[in-house]
Amino acid sequence: MICASLSTYAQQLTVKSVNLRPQDARARTNPRDDAKGKKCAIIRVGVVGVENLVFPDAVGNVERSLSEYVVYVPDGLKSLNYKNKSGQEQGSINFDDYGLEINSLASYDVVFESEDRLRSAIFSIQPANATLAFDGKKVDVNKDGIAMINKPVGEYSYMVMADGYLGQSGTVTLTEDDISTVTDIILEQQLYPVTINVFPQESTVFIDNVPYSNELLSNLKLSEGKHSVRVTASNYQDDERSITVKSSMDPVYVVLKEAKHEVIKHKEERSRTNISIRNAFYITGGFAFTSASNVGNLFDGKNAFDFGLEFSAVQHFGGIFALREGASIGAIKSNKNESYIDFAYDIESDSLKWMWRVDVPLQFGVSLPFGSYNKHLFSIFGGGYARYIGLTDISESEYKFPDGYAKRGDVDDYIFDYGIRLSAKLDFSSFTIGADFSQSLNDLGFSAGVNVGVKLYSLGKKD
Repeated sequence: MICASLSTYAQQLTVKSVNLRPQDARARTNPRDDAKGKKCAIIRVGVVGVENLVFPDAVGNVERSLSEYVVYVPDGLKSLNYKNKSGQEQGSINFDDYGLEINSLASYDVVFESEDRLRSAIFSIQPANATLAFDGKKVDVNKDGIAMINKPVGEYSYMVMADGYLGQSGTVTLTEDDISTVTDIILEQQLYPVTINVFPQESTVFIDNVPYSNELLSNLKLSEGKHSVRVTASNYQDDERSITVKSSMDPVYVVLKEAKHEVIKHKEERSRTNISIRNAFYITGGFAFTSASNVGNLFDGKNAFDFGLEFSAVQHFGGIFALREGASIGAIKSNKNESYIDFAYDIESDSLKWMWRVDVPLQFGVSLPFGSYNKHLFSIFGGGYARYIGLTDISESEYKFPDGYAKRGDVDDYIFDYGIRLSAKLDFSSFTIGADFSQSLNDLGFSAGVNVGVKLYSLGKKD
């Protein structure tokens, strides 16, 4: 290992070519300034199998990609010095010897030849998870589908394979003139014939949400794996299903069911498609933060925390419209325990730290389906709420009067509240998550909170 490492570091390089690269625009599109504030030039240094070069004249970091170093250099540079990482001097390129001047924003090529005279075979492969065999040996392919193999000049065979794709093989010739040879490989997906028979014949067939004509269906080929199929026709119910495509499979038959109709008499006879009303029931637990400066005459604080449990029902009708009603019970915790108020008097009782409440919301909004097969719902509701807030065990509270202390048996221990509420909900199958924003119209402030829970009854398909 020591001998091999020393051999790599001490390997002598010879200059193969030095040229202007007029079509390279990187120095202009990604410029750097040198120490004098002028725009740099770029020198692309190509060398195979040498990964330890450093360039003392470089401005900023030197980038290395495959068999190439990208070096930004100052305007007017006369020679390019290069070393290995151990600091050992390797050599210098005098640009006057090649009749070149290094000018700002221009690009140049320098190609080195190493002692072992290797060349690079570079592969760009799609899909990136394919397997590459080169000269009879497996080669690693990176996550971007790039592989590089360094070999002497000659002709080599390769083979590229991936699950679900047709393999591809061929040969690559590494020559003296080119230090690297790039081969682009795009594998074709393995397709299998699929037969789909539908009734009625004038139906429209969507495969993976792409419409297919009858002509395309007669010669249908799909890649291996699962595909979504939706068949629709006027006056028939849609059919949605998933099929698994493999090398040998039976024909798929889809027979649509007629849509249900009802006759309605209103001055004249007419028919219309029946619109079903769908119900969903939820139970959720929530947490809210309120900015109320006081809650009636119950307590005085900067804010409060609200914990609750809600049972609600949502009725969906007319396509996207929905009505939400429900009831919830919960507890409110003051964020300031030391100061409470009852009318004009201070109460010195710890029993006022917690309150209980009952809410009854009523809201109207819209529900929009999304996701695969429209399985999920996003809903927005707006409306109002009524609330009863109360507390217990506050008898014999102590009051502070200007002329001393007095006892009182009962205090005002409840308040009614009402206001407006905006809600948003996401339904994922039987799981639901939402957010509520409420503004009291009874001087109890603004509150915001979240709730999570389960759907006790899943929505049925609309006729």
